[in-house]
Formats: sequence, structure tokens, C-alpha cells
Amino acid sequence: MHNNEPLHILIVDKSNDEANRFISILRSADFKVDAKLATTEEELQKSISMRNWDLLIAAQNYKKIPAQNIFQRIRRAERDVPVILISGEYDPKALIEGLRLGAVDVVVEDQDQHLIKVVERSIKAVYDRRQSREWERKLSVAEKRSQHLMNISRFPIAIIQEGTYVYANDACASIFGFSGPEEMLCLPVIDNIASRDRDKLKAYMVPLESNHEIMPFEAMVKTLDAEDSESDAFLEIHQIQYQGEPALQFTINKDKQFDASITHSDVQQSAEYSAIQPHLVYDLISRGISRSVQSGQDCMLLNIQVDRFNQLKEDLGIAKAEKIAHSLVMFIVQIFDHNLECGRISENCFAIVLPETTEEKVLELANNITHQISNKVFDIDNESFSLTTSIGITLLNENVPSVERALERSQEAIDQLRDQSEVGNGVKLYVPDIHSDEVSKTEAVAITAKRLLGEDGFSIRYQPIVALMDGGSGKEYYEVILGVSKEVPRDNIPDDFINNLFKSDIAAEVDQWVISQALESLGEKLNTNPETQLFINISAQSFSDKTFLPWLANVLDAAQLPANSLIFQFREIDAVRFLKQAAAICEQMKKSKGQVSITNFGLAINPLKTLERVAADFVKVDRLIVEKLEKGESGKTEFQKLMGGMTGTGVDVIVPFVEKATIIPTLWQQGVQYIQGHYIQKPAFEMDYDFSEGP
Repeated sequence: MHNNEPLHILIVDKSNDEANRFISILRSADFKVDAKLATTEEELQKSISMRNWDLLIAAQNYKKIPAQNIFQRIRRAERDVPVILISGEYDPKALIEGLRLGAVDVVVEDQDQHLIKVVERSIKAVYDRRQSREWERKLSVAEKRSQHLMNISRFPIAIIQEGTYVYANDACASIFGFSGPEEMLCLPVIDNIASRDRDKLKAYMVPLESNHEIMPFEAMVKTLDAEDSESDAFLEIHQIQYQGEPALQFTINKDKQFDASITHSDVQQSAEYSAIQPHLVYDLISRGISRSVQSGQDCMLLNIQVDRFNQLKEDLGIAKAEKIAHSLVMFIVQIFDHNLECGRISENCFAIVLPETTEEKVLELANNITHQISNKVFDIDNESFSLTTSIGITLLNENVPSVERALERSQEAIDQLRDQSEVGNGVKLYVPDIHSDEVSKTEAVAITAKRLLGEDGFSIRYQPIVALMDGGSGKEYYEVILGVSKEVPRDNIPDDFINNLFKSDIAAEVDQWVISQALESLGEKLNTNPETQLFINISAQSFSDKTFLPWLANVLDAAQLPANSLIFQFREIDAVRFLKQAAAICEQMKKSKGQVSITNFGLAINPLKTLERVAADFVKVDRLIVEKLEKGESGKTEFQKLMGGMTGTGVDVIVPFVEKATIIPTLWQQGVQYIQGHYIQKPAFEMDYDFSEGP
């Protein structure tokens, strides 16, 4: 659900500390957060009028800004902003009152997981509403364009509601002998159809319903003009939406008149089934999705493919393989004893759409098809062939976003079937990958981490951090970056594993493994360059653990390395959330002449306040700030303000993710001390960067 854009949140509360707690919770849940705090009515009004916020989180009992005033200001500004109220304790009356005012939910302040779930739900809902409004705007443009195209079309086109004309173009007025389209409006369409053909159209003259769409209809009919003169016409009827109401579009297609007057032979009709016509298949799948949305009952898509078709082409040639495919298509069509919505989308993909059926019935039908095909002998050019097929089935309903996705799902089912059995010759229903809940994800991360620790499956690399300003410390800095060994199959690693790892209880154990490995490499490096120092990331679990520093002291003594050869680095959100522990580890590191860095810095409401309490030596700005800096002036202004606040603090600033040289002059002008990124060097298994070259 999360995308690459930051989540813009307006927080209404009494202090930075409360606001930062919410930011910390959300960033820990992998939200990119761009937040602003409003502590007064004036700040609230200014912020609401400034932009359309993604979310507003407010203390329900904040007396300076009553909850009722928040909703009044949002409505007055006509903003679509979901509001989450935070209550000090569970109170049913407060909950009901918050919902009555318009809040999406009322969350007790210490229920972090509840807050995260409500945020996810609220953000999805507001994004869906925005997308809906965007589609409405695009629909309006498309309708105007469609109206223009109908106006200038060379084909006669008319729109009918309740049996009367509500629109006709010039071509339609001309063919029926009217001087202009206006003369046709409100006249009954049946008057322009010869009496012997009116029965064909009676079913289309009834009031229409949006949830029961009439199937498209084509027929040769006799039409009558204003003088009652008859003429032949090939009529196409489609149900459409016109000015928000269901209507019928009548099109007289002159290009099909000659073709429709010819009696087709069986050979010609069979050729129509087996012809490769992707546009027709896309249309029938699209109608299946629409029908399912309207009726509420699923349609089914069957993707039927010949097993080992490519081998068949190589052995027999393209021409004979095509004849076999043609025979197979006709055999499948003959299995059905009713009108079939089907088409061939490629040389080895025949699609069938079955309306309003169940999974059990379609699986039974598909298995019957594969069984009959496998028992059938196909005679082609005096040769006999046996074939097997694989059928991928997927639902067509409102959860299928597009025709392409429906075809992809049916293909995935076929691929899974053939992975299970090289022969194929079977049926597979596509089943979506249901993601596990948070608990099972955490368990998966912990199990994987334990396995990697036991099997030496982790790896570490080193990326240089280079001085941008002249007169740097003279140290050679590297950051230790944790990864997974190349030998470990990617399929065995959960999604976003490293990021989620440092939220789990096993993070401290992994931290100790990283430190031990890094110290071993550092000991060798210090023999050739005693000015080397390592930035090592540690989790909140480590620096909040009282046993961590005693363990570190023992490890350093055993390695015979000074504490000042290491710079421990932890995230800003962890420092804000565990402020006392972060301040304590800084104090203890300074006693042993060690140093501390805060990474992902700058996204708190007032990041400089954190530095007043946590005596860090370095800060590494968050990637989001770097991305905004590269995009335009607003990002530069924000970065300049942050750097201005750093003046006089004695804290060195590191800018990571420097990928291009173009950003370096801006960083130099703003007084950035160090830079890091692929422009300097990608992470490597050796500490081999030549610091004499400079950035």
C-alpha cells in the first residue's frame, strides 16, 4: 500500500514530543512521513488552507483546539482529510462522540498497532477517493471527446432512451431524411424500422437498468426514412451510459452491410472462431468484468493452451501446427451446446468467458474439456495427433483491475500447473497470494535471521564516507552495511528482510554478529591505516539493552581495539522513541572517547530538539530530504533551513545517497561536511577506497 511519495500528516497536539511519538510509530511501520505540528487555532487554519493533507491526527481532549473546531475548519475549507482522534483512555462515550463528529476512528494513545492499522485503512480510503475523482474528471473529458467523435462520424449514430431518440448525429439525420438531428429528438425509434423487423428489436425497447446490461446485438434490418422508403442497414446495438443514465447506441455500419448479406459456410464460421483476434477477446473479457460488477456474481475466464506447442511448431512446421490449433478450437466450441463467448488471442491461447457461474461448476467443466481433448485423436493431412491442454481459470469481478491483469492471472495459473507437472494436461484455478499478518511476518523474519546466523548466511560490506569540506578530521570513515550472502536463494528471504529485521527481537543478536565481524576486519585495516573508523548501525533493541555496553567493552578488549575506532549509528525515530536510552548511550560512549551518529535525521517535527538531548557527533540526513533537495526550490529551502539550525552545534552533517555530481555544489554551499553514495563508491567487501582522491 505504501508508495514512494511521503505521507503528509498534520498533527494537532500540545508539544513536539507528542507529535514525534506519532511520527516515530509510523516511520517504524515503513511510512515515509512529512509532518507538521499545529498547536494553536491560527496554525491549524493556516496549515489546512496551505495544502490537502493525507491525514490529520489530533488529541481529542486538547483544550486549545477542540475536536469540533477541527472538523468545522476542514469542512469550511472543503478538504478531504481523514481525521484520527487520540484519546487518553478507552471511553465508549468519547469514541461515539468522535465518530459522530466525523473521525475515521478514535484510538487510545498507547495502542500503537491499532493506530497503524487505522492509518493504513484511512490512507487507502482517501487515495481511493482521490483516484475516483480523477477518473470522474477523465470520464468527463472522454465523454466530451466521444460526443465530438459521434458528431463528426461518417456512420449514422443515434442514442435511444425508453424507445425514443435523445441524440442523433448529422449522418443519422441524413440517412432517415431529416433536415437536422434536432428533428429526430423525442421521436420513437421503432418508426424508422420496417414492420417485419420490429420484433427483432422489441427486447431493446424496454426501460434499461444499469445493473442488468443488455448484450450487444448485430442484425441486418430494413429501415424506413421520413418518406417511408425502405433500405437495408446493418445495425449494431450497444448499451451505454449517456448523461449518467443507461441508454442504447444504434450504429448503422455500412462497412458490414455487404459481408452480412452473404451466407457464411461452416468453413467460414469455423475460421471466425479460430482467427486470432485479440481486440475481440479483450472486449468479451471487459464485458465479463462489467457484468460481474453489475450483477454481483462472478464470471469466469478460461485460458486454454496446448501443452508443448512450441515443440509442436518446431517438429511439424508453423502451417501444420496452425491447422492443429484450428481443429482444437473447433472441437472445444462443439463441446458446448449453447452460444459461447470465446475467442483466440494468440496462436496458443483460446479464451472462454462463462457468465455467472461457480468455481465448482467451472472446474468440473474445465476438467471435462481436458479429459475429452486428451482422449481425442485429431486427423490432420492424413496424420493423427493426440494433444493435451492446460487450462488456467481466474475470476472476473470488481477486484480485477484490467483485462490485462485477468489474462496475467490465468497465465500464472497455467505456469503453476506446469511447474507442478511438466506434462501439463490439467486445470488450475488462480488463487491470489494472501499476505500473512504482522505476527507471522515477524516470525518469518526471526526464523530467517536465526537460520542465517547459524549458517553464516549474512554478509557485510563497507561504503566510504568522504569529507566534502577542506580541513576534515583526517579520518577514513566507512559505514558497515548488512546484507545476505549471494549463496542464499532469494526465494528463502522474506520481503524487505533487512528493514524488518531491525524491528524484531532478534535485532540485538544480529547487531552483535555485525560488530564482531566488523571488528575483525577493522583490526587488520588499522595495521595499515590507523585513522580508519567504522560507522556501525545498531537497533533500538541494542542501545536500550543495559547489557549491550558491557558486552561491547569485553569484545573491544578481546580485539585489543579502542572504543574510538567505532561510531555507533541509530535512527532518529529510535532516538525519539527511546530518548533516555539514546542519551545514556551517548554519554557512556563519550566517557570511553567513542562517538555516536543519528541516521535518517531531519524528519522529526523539530529535529534540532533531539540534538539538545542526545549528544550526537554526526547526523546523516534522511533519504527523503535528499530526494526533495534534488527536485526543486522547496526542497533546497527546507534543506537550507535544516543546515542553518545545525550551525554552532558542533555536529557534522553527512548527506547519503549522492548518486550524481550535480548535487555536490549545493551541498558544499550549505556547509555539509561529509557525503556518501554510489557517486563516491558502491558498498564493497573490502575497505579499499583511496581517500586522497576526494569526492
